This record gives sequence, structure tokens and C-alpha cells, in this order.
Amino acid sequence: MHQAAESIIRPGRRRAGVLTFLGLTLLAAQPSRAADTPDPAAGRTIAESGVLTGHVGCSACHLMNGAGQPDVGIPRLAGFSATYLEQQLGFFASDKRSNSWMAPYARMLTQKQMQDVAAYYASLPEPPPAENDPAGDTLRARGKEIFQKGDMPHGVMPCGGCHGPAGQGMGSFAPHLARQSAPYLLEQLRQWQQGKDRDPMGKMMVTETHAMADADMQAVAAYLQSLPAPDTGATK
Repeated sequence: MHQAAESIIRPGRRRAGVLTFLGLTLLAAQPSRAADTPDPAAGRTIAESGVLTGHVGCSACHLMNGAGQPDVGIPRLAGFSATYLEQQLGFFASDKRSNSWMAPYARMLTQKQMQDVAAYYASLPEPPPAENDPAGDTLRARGKEIFQKGDMPHGVMPCGGCHGPAGQGMGSFAPHLARQSAPYLLEQLRQWQQGKDRDPMGKMMVTETHAMADADMQAVAAYLQSLPAPDTGATK
């Protein structure tokens, strides 16, 4: 009886031992969640001094406060979602988004470094709008009309349908546009209207801009630059 009982128990023990071993193996194979957690402090270091000796960091163009340089069309990064910034860095690094300035810098970064620097800029408060805004009230009013209502007789859809009524964006799908540099926005709109996808997410914008008049693109860009930060709850 003892031997018979033991012969019944042993296979079960073996199965339990195999399952325990497989479970531990699978747990060991899983990546550490802590290792994948973005580190804004590490991202700040990348923004300040880059990742390679002799190369400047992101702040050389986009500044440490993420304000960019509106007068020369360098975009604001503060206020963008981390998912959008990381996505675009990946596009630059893989040549899915062509840019002779950004591509070499993006290729220097590992995926983790992209996450870190994206988290840093996403954590920053939005800088104030440009002090010297040459756009007049009439131009901004037209931009507001196009952004909120579109120009349906000409096939132009309202921009706020994707980018939000306050220009706050929708994660990696539609970026945050409020307070963005008007020269930068206008450049992007013109490229899309010319049929340039810019990146894999740009095909929709090519369709959206094909019927826009250049004056309306200027108006929308001026209006968006003048918007307050979406988290204030204020709109113009």
C-alpha cells in the first residue's frame, strides 16, 4: 500500500515542481516594470547636455523650459504629452519623419532615453505666449472660426474636432497645439497642403489641409499661438 500510494503521489509532485519551475522562469523573463518607468530627472540631463561628449542637448534649440524659439519656428515642447514626444523621436530616429536637424539627435538616443526626455518635457508647465505677436485681432478671429467651425462649404473640417476645443490635443493621435509657435505651425500646414505626409500620422492632415487657403492657415496658426494653456479652463 505504501509503495502504491507513493507511486500515485510522486507524479503529482513532479508536475507541481515543473509548473513551479516554469512559473519562476516566466517571471524572470518578464521585463522589470521599474526599469521601463520614464525618469524625468534623467531626461532633464539629456535635455541639458545630451548623451554624447561634444554634442549639445535638446535645450540648445527647445530651451530648458521647453518654450522653443517662436521667432525662428522652433516648436514648443512643454505641454505635449510624453507619448506624442516619444513617438515623434522614434519617427525621427527611423527616418519615418524627415528632418536634417532632429534625425541625428534622435538616433543617439536609446528607447529608454527617448522615454526619459519625453517625460521631462511633458512634465514642464507651459511657457507664456510670445510677447511680440504681430497678428491682429481680425486674423485671430478668422483663425478661431476655422479652428472651431471649419469652412464646410470649401471642405475644411474644424481643427478642434481632433485637437480639442482648447487645443489640448489627444495624446499621440492629435498633438497639443495651444501656444505653439505660429511660424512653426504655418510651416507644417503648408507642408501638408503640398502633399507631404511628414510622418506616418500625417496622412489625415494632408486631407484636412488640401482645401485651406493660405490666409486661413496663417489665421489658424496665429489663433493657436494666442491661446492660453488648456488647463486654465480659459478659451478665446
